[in-house]
Amino acid sequence: MPNGLYFYGLMRANQDLDFGPIGLEHDGKPGRVYTLRVDSIAAVVSDFEIELEVPASGEPPRPAEIQPIRKNMKPYNDVICEVMKTTTIAPMRFGHVAESAEDIKKLLVAGRANIEAQLGRIEGHVEMDLQLKWAVDNFFEYFEDLHPDLRELRHDVFGSSDGPSGIDKLELGREFDARLKAHCEEQQQRVEEMFRSSCRELAARPPKSERVVVDLAVLVQREGLEAFQKRVHEVAAEFPTEYIFDYGGPRAPFSFFEKP
Repeated sequence: MPNGLYFYGLMRANQDLDFGPIGLEHDGKPGRVYTLRVDSIAAVVSDFEIELEVPASGEPPRPAEIQPIRKNMKPYNDVICEVMKTTTIAPMRFGHVAESAEDIKKLLVAGRANIEAQLGRIEGHVEMDLQLKWAVDNFFEYFEDLHPDLRELRHDVFGSSDGPSGIDKLELGREFDARLKAHCEEQQQRVEEMFRSSCRELAARPPKSERVVVDLAVLVQREGLEAFQKRVHEVAAEFPTEYIFDYGGPRAPFSFFEKP
């Protein structure tokens, strides 16, 4: 199998660095993680064997996708955390492999201005996860309490002696979804406004659960983490008890770096 380089992320460095054998497996043992530099921009890499797969269509062999299993994910995360101890790293997506050091250096040269600007923007910052969640047993019923006309509409649909028609149920679902979407957008705007002065940037993400009202990635100065956490508790105290705030991190700024 051909040798390539696993590409963990980008950072600033004025000298070549060696982080030791903490990378994805290579030759039966953890790969040595080091940097490839172009001036003060460095790619964090380790040697990696590229597995090839042959498409059923008879096309030329291509690199096989790296599976996101513990064997691979743990060293990937370990490298990111190790670099984070001393500097800011802009992580590449999991599974990013380059065929050679020359390919990576070409990438750094071609995107130097953009990479420099982005690293300058996130330097000294970490990413925090911030969520506003429902804290009620049944948020559908609670939401209907906020909108009595929606409850009346549901009663009309399901209270008919003939039973609800498919069209009626579809319309009810659309009306509920529209009201819920508008409510979540209103709460998101409120949350963003209340945290804007406590962070550098905010990035909204689609909630992955119906229990989540607002899901944000927040770029926070590393030295300001304690102040950010204090702000979470202050804001939570201003919200009704039907909501709770949850936060996690710090981690590398995955959401605030446009990959080259």
